[in-house]
Amino acid sequence: MNNNEDKKLSFAGLRNVIEHSVRLTRIMWPGNKAITLSLAFIFLINALMPFAQAGVFGLMISGVIKSVEIGAMDSTLIIAFIGLAVVGIVMATFMPLQDYLMRRFISRANERFEIITLEAAARVDFAVREDSKNMVLLNNANENWWRPREFLMRQYFMLQNLIEVIVASSVVIFISPWVFILLLAGAIPELIIELKYGREMWGIYGARAEIRRHFWNIKLKFQENNYIFDMKLFQNVGHFIGMIKNLLIRFMVDENRVNDKILWKHLGSRLISQASIIIGTILFVFSAIHGHIVIGTLVFIISSIGSLRTSLSGFFQNLGKQFQDSLFIGDIFKLMDMKPLLEKPADGIVLSSAQTPEIIFEHVTFSYPASASPVLKDFSLRIKPGDKVALIGINGAGKTTFVKLLCRFYDPQEGRILINGHDLKTLDLEAWYSLIGILFQDYANYHLTTKEIIALGRTSKATDLEKVKESARAAEADTFIAEWEKNYDQQLGSWLGGIEPSIGQWQKLALARTFYRDPRILILDEPTSSIDAEAEAKIFEKLEALPKDRTVILISHRFSTVRQADQIVVIEDGKIKEHGRHEELLKKKGTYAKLFNLQAKGYK
Repeated sequence: MNNNEDKKLSFAGLRNVIEHSVRLTRIMWPGNKAITLSLAFIFLINALMPFAQAGVFGLMISGVIKSVEIGAMDSTLIIAFIGLAVVGIVMATFMPLQDYLMRRFISRANERFEIITLEAAARVDFAVREDSKNMVLLNNANENWWRPREFLMRQYFMLQNLIEVIVASSVVIFISPWVFILLLAGAIPELIIELKYGREMWGIYGARAEIRRHFWNIKLKFQENNYIFDMKLFQNVGHFIGMIKNLLIRFMVDENRVNDKILWKHLGSRLISQASIIIGTILFVFSAIHGHIVIGTLVFIISSIGSLRTSLSGFFQNLGKQFQDSLFIGDIFKLMDMKPLLEKPADGIVLSSAQTPEIIFEHVTFSYPASASPVLKDFSLRIKPGDKVALIGINGAGKTTFVKLLCRFYDPQEGRILINGHDLKTLDLEAWYSLIGILFQDYANYHLTTKEIIALGRTSKATDLEKVKESARAAEADTFIAEWEKNYDQQLGSWLGGIEPSIGQWQKLALARTFYRDPRILILDEPTSSIDAEAEAKIFEKLEALPKDRTVILISHRFSTVRQADQIVVIEDGKIKEHGRHEELLKKKGTYAKLFNLQAKGYK
């Protein structure tokens, strides 16, 4: 990188520091005005205290010299003693107060920025999340949510540094502008080094994002029992630890290289800065020797030079750290400002919650962003209110894609999806989601109490314990819940001091959560894959007993579970190969009959 590019990046980085500082302050300002202003005032006072203390000492030395000359206590000493007491009381009071308010500020900043980062991540479209290009941004934002807090805290120390620089500079400039220029020139290399270091470290994080993702992906496996069991039984613990070690080494190689390179530059810049201080101090000492300044003033000036050196160095170091954090904060703001890929209507249509809508896929063609070929091709399907529809087909046929489109995680490239005659794109999504209940094959587990887990099906209303129990019975979960010590108040998750359900029990709880939602449209993707045959049969009996106006869309590889469906849809290569009732499809002796007979043969 040439010098011109380097300068452009540095100026752009400094501009970003200022812009991010303003934006972060605006975020924290509401609800935190008093603590923000109080901290600014306290840092201002604490910045002035070293100069007040140096002034008191200088005055005391002058008073001692005069007292020796006149053989009695000079009034200057009395003023110095009073000043010493005042400075001591202020420093003893304001430093603990600064620590207290800073802890309060950190606590509030932690809460504020962790929440807004989570909210921003939750707003991101599903399509964005599945795009690998956006994973670096999402990971950087999630891993660095704490940097805005550090950035804001550091602003106060920079304010203190700046006040110290202004006061110390005023003192030195008043006595000798040339010495000030010398000291400033000696400190500038430190700023340049800090800015270069911050940019290079951010570059490592960006360039090594994939390595960090691999690292966290493997590391988190060591926190889950099923992965630990697998590693031990297959004797792979050492293998995975070796993988983590290699990933750490790969990541640390570049970081160590930058640190090694910066070390010598840091040493060089510090030596230059220290040399300027030594030269400036010698010049003022000679000025005192020649009688141009008194001893007390010399003490104050030397102290001011030390403060100028320390405050300039501190300011530049903090500015360099701000520059580095600003690069990461930029990713958080990019996440917060990310525009949705799917346009949502300003005044979306809200369907009646008392009526089950009709669903029509009309000549839908869809392919994922990273896929060259369509997953669904000219796909048309009508599901009337109250239909019990089963979707079957081999893996990759397009069954789950059908559900994602119905949830409007994506929009089709061709065709449209009609809900009660309205294009899905025109609906209010939150109102649409309130009508549907979905259990995906990769369902979510929550480590809460049993009743809380089931009641997650509809958190917009107060928990109804009787409905929780009814949902558990429908999912065949009530039998094992009754065996738990605290029943519906039982904490789940061994790491929280609770119990750890089996895979089948987790699936029944997830199914109970879906029943508790009491949706108009129930979508089940392999809902009994981990459940025993007897419980599965009972669950499907209860599905058949649902009110006639409730629509059920079932995805399953088990043909025993789809036989009673009003409509069985066989999807092959993104198209509907066959559809009809069980008996009709068997008579056709097509794909369904072939797959059914193969599965039936396996049970004999």
